[in-house]
Amino acid sequence: RSESCSSVRQCARSGCHSCSRGIRGDLQTRLRIKTRRDRLSNSWPGATEGSPAGRGILHAQENLFVLEEDQKVHLAINRLGLNSIEPFNPKERIIEYMLPDDRLGPLVQKSLRDFIHIVGARTPTPGGGSVAAAVASLGAALGAMVGKVTYGKRQWEKYDEQMRRLIPVMHHTMNDLIPMVDADTGAFNDYMAAHKLPKGTPEEEEVREAAMQAGLKKAISVPLEVARSVSKLWDTARELASIINIGARADLQVGVRCLETGVFGAHWNVILNCHGLKDEAYRNKVLEEIEEYRQAAIKGCSDVLAILESRVS
Repeated sequence: RSESCSSVRQCARSGCHSCSRGIRGDLQTRLRIKTRRDRLSNSWPGATEGSPAGRGILHAQENLFVLEEDQKVHLAINRLGLNSIEPFNPKERIIEYMLPDDRLGPLVQKSLRDFIHIVGARTPTPGGGSVAAAVASLGAALGAMVGKVTYGKRQWEKYDEQMRRLIPVMHHTMNDLIPMVDADTGAFNDYMAAHKLPKGTPEEEEVREAAMQAGLKKAISVPLEVARSVSKLWDTARELASIINIGARADLQVGVRCLETGVFGAHWNVILNCHGLKDEAYRNKVLEEIEEYRQAAIKGCSDVLAILESRVS
């Protein structure tokens, strides 16, 4: 490292270009600089470069813990010296980034300000279902964040192996919940479109009723999936609560409340849409499932808050 750098860790953060390790640039998240003797096999059990377990998680050659594509792109830009002559903007220089991303719906591509204003507009959508999905995604994001700010810190180093297992659970669920913001609005709009179908003849009435029932099931499936996704996080949240940097406890407290709120919203959206269902067996099955998720959310949130409180009392 250069004489001006007090430590390799500081050098990596500050972006020193004379560092002998060649690690340059702020990766924007706290990347763990691991020892060379660590290997992918023991850093992430079962992970390979192409496997689901290792997908987007590890940069094995550099022994870095990298989750997001933009982090890997930023690392590549600095390692290749693409910023050496002029600023390299990936959105302007990488072809794939210049093309529209059809995987994301219109709501989640808006700015936070615009999304809030659209929710507050005089329209039925986006409504509580979309907001519940967004809030749940934010809850998972906070869960991932508290793990990341703990991972790699000297005083919490003994928990690194656990963090490498726990962080991706929150991180991937966060990403899975994002598309549900638009999916919920789309499902409601499909139901309303079915509701407006003509019903002047028995045949039209039959077609309309079938479309409405299908629309209701679709409108139920999205919030049900939100609650189902969140239900998989409670054990992870409990474990995180017991080992995270306690200075980040408020973030996890907010996070689990967001997760609980997401399930609360999903629960009531399912209840509302079940009222119009004629398939009694399906309705009873759905109501039983969503109630399990609601109870799990109440208990999970309470458990995490209690664990965090016990660590500071």
